[in-house]
Amino acid sequence: MTLDDSEVLPYRQLHGAKGSLHPEAGPCFVCEGRFLVESALESGRKGDLRVLSVLASPAVAASLGSLPEGTKLLALEEETLHELVGFPFHRGILCAVATPPEPPEAQFLAANRLVVLPHVDNVDNLGSILRNAAALGIDAVLVGRGPGVFERRTVRVSMGAAWSMPVWQREDPAPLLEAWRTNGGEVIGAALVPGALDARAWQPAARTALVLGPEGHGLNAAWLAHCDRHVAIPMARSMDSLNVAAAGAILMFQMMES
Repeated sequence: MTLDDSEVLPYRQLHGAKGSLHPEAGPCFVCEGRFLVESALESGRKGDLRVLSVLASPAVAASLGSLPEGTKLLALEEETLHELVGFPFHRGILCAVATPPEPPEAQFLAANRLVVLPHVDNVDNLGSILRNAAALGIDAVLVGRGPGVFERRTVRVSMGAAWSMPVWQREDPAPLLEAWRTNGGEVIGAALVPGALDARAWQPAARTALVLGPEGHGLNAAWLAHCDRHVAIPMARSMDSLNVAAAGAILMFQMMES
């Protein structure tokens, strides 16, 4: 295996890269580190993902168990691996996964607990929100403008939730949310606005979509108007707000407990 082999194309110059491309399978994403790779391989064995290849140092490659059918094992010496990815890579193992198709919209329309992100301005926040949503049992996430669900850092920060969590991404997520609401559902905006309900008193409806705005400015006027009600987390010690992923986790927990 050399740096000229077409199979290593998805792994080239990963620093700052948003997505990857496989010479045969097309768009794909890269998982870094043992935990994410093992998680992707398990999904591959179940048929939920198509793991195209695993790239590892010879020592790590020798320690791997069986791979999903069709997954190629690639090995490079550590120094060559660093050169390939474009930075000192000390986790020892990566894998390339074909970007999976989006779930059917019917699954979204049938969901009872949704998180909607009209505009995400930070890839780490997107990854964290997906991880929180998956861990807390949210049914589905609808993402608007901003980082991609399968960008390298989204996948890494989400700890695999990017593929284990049902996610839809639209340039304008409002029409799909409105289609969901026609089947009976309440849209709740997280916003520090006059008249917002204290989160401690919030009782989510049987079908609830929680809308979270971007970190810097929150929900804009159009999205505030989309919401049936607004909810806010009271602040102490003169703090004006929480990080959107932290606030989302608190509100998601309450959604699932109600």
